[in-house]
Amino acid sequence: MDIYFSEKFTNLKNTINLKFSKKITKNEKNFFKLLFFRIASDSSFLEKAEIRFEELLSILEFPSINDFTPFFNALMEKHIFFSTDIQFSGSFGIISSFTLYSDYCHIFFTEEFKNCFSLKKNFFSLLEIEKFIFMNDSSSFSFYNNIIKNFKDKNEITLPVSLVKTYLNANDKYERFFDFEKYILKKAILDINTFTDFSIEYEKIKEHKKATNKITSISFYINKSKQSYKPFDNKIYKMLEPIKEKISNPEEIYHLFVLYVSKRGYKYVYDNINYAKNSEDFEKNLKKALMLNLASNKLKLFVNVSKTVKSPIVLFYTLTRKLNKIKRHYPKIEELMYNFKLKNIDSISYFNDNDSFEFSNKYIRIFVKYYSSKKSIIEIYLPSNIIEKIKLEKEI
Repeated sequence: MDIYFSEKFTNLKNTINLKFSKKITKNEKNFFKLLFFRIASDSSFLEKAEIRFEELLSILEFPSINDFTPFFNALMEKHIFFSTDIQFSGSFGIISSFTLYSDYCHIFFTEEFKNCFSLKKNFFSLLEIEKFIFMNDSSSFSFYNNIIKNFKDKNEITLPVSLVKTYLNANDKYERFFDFEKYILKKAILDINTFTDFSIEYEKIKEHKKATNKITSISFYINKSKQSYKPFDNKIYKMLEPIKEKISNPEEIYHLFVLYVSKRGYKYVYDNINYAKNSEDFEKNLKKALMLNLASNKLKLFVNVSKTVKSPIVLFYTLTRKLNKIKRHYPKIEELMYNFKLKNIDSISYFNDNDSFEFSNKYIRIFVKYYSSKKSIIEIYLPSNIIEKIKLEKEI
């Protein structure tokens, strides 16, 4: 392993290309994000990575803990391939082994993955693995790695469309420039502007000599971000102050805010705080909202029930009646009833005092809280267009 700390591997002049050995699923990407923020908050997590199932189930779309064994087995089979133009190539894994206990898992990482986060310069620490994981598409990282980093000292660079497509791994995709721009180029620019220290704008150059005015090249304008994120940021403190009483470790949450602000901006953090602020388990839901950007779902409160019930069974039937009416206009709920944690909704019938149920994704958010001696709560959040559709027909 020491060879990766030598000058042969730390003074490379060639670009290092990365790609996963197999396509990464949405659950796997969210899991990697969780790992990154845990590691960024506490580097000792690399040596003793323990995660409770409750936390994993809040971000992964699994019906039960029985899905964790195949999930981690699949992750162990996935590797990150690295290569330079001419010098060498290879691969490394991320997880070397795992152990599942009754309510948490213990994960062991490969030495190569741990070295990605080493403060001592080495080959793996140069890979910028967090950008590779966070960017929504591998082509975005390829473009950043091959173009933006290599021309970071220039304010402007003009490239033929064919070369841009090559760096975005899109040679055989979208013959029309309009489609290429919409589905690949704009997404790559958004990724780079969001997850790196660069701000990129571009201008399309047309071939004026021909009647078709075909776009033949693109000029990119590259600016280093002027925003610096300080260890003590007054804006972040102001966001933290109103929620201090709701969280167990303000210092940890502050550091988490700093990380998200540096990657996504103040508005991203502010919007997701607002999204989670009325949640029963605020701290858990705040972390989930920040990771999955639940504020972007634009779900609105539609059903808001607060009443005393004789038993949890009555509360459950009140909820199911509401859901059955909504299903007439929103069939997606039927699918969710057979998938993910929503199929466990009947557990509400067996609640004890102060028990709660919560489910949230981009399609619907449900929160139920049972109290034996005071008013219980049912909240259902839906997309705005579904709410308008239901209101028009005056069904609920």
